[in-house]
Amino acid sequence: MNRQHATLIDRIEQSGQDFLKYLGQLSDEEIHQAPSPNEWSIHAIAAHMRDTEQHVFLKRLRRILNADAPPAVENFDQEEWSREHYSADEPVKKIARDFRAARRQQVNLLKKVRDKDWARWAVHPHYGKISIEWLETHNYAHTLEHLHQLLEIQERGLLKKLNG
Repeated sequence: MNRQHATLIDRIEQSGQDFLKYLGQLSDEEIHQAPSPNEWSIHAIAAHMRDTEQHVFLKRLRRILNADAPPAVENFDQEEWSREHYSADEPVKKIARDFRAARRQQVNLLKKVRDKDWARWAVHPHYGKISIEWLETHNYAHTLEHLHQLLEIQERGLLKKLNG
């Protein structure tokens, strides 16, 4: 496996661990409180991360790897999915376990992908051709985006407490 792919796999694995580490440091109140009326709570972000890991990234990776010809993949409307599937009552520990399991499955699959197969692709309705490399780079960026969001919410709460 080339260095670029190995590094990407390591970063995907580590960023998932970081997300779960910071999630585990928060109180129930911090997890369920939305920073503002138009923002998701950390609980909703965690559920979104789990859902996209299972129903977008892992599902698309498997589909690309198992297809003889480039498959079509569906668009994922996160707002619609959240309206239909999100439950604020779902235990965050279950969400974290499900995310961890899906991320591990994905990392294990990626470690078996040969360098030439990183160029295998599918057709996405909005993005066009998406290769495994594109998909996993997108997954890493997605994880970093929500990890940053989690840390920002956590820090805003800390500043609020410090300022009285």
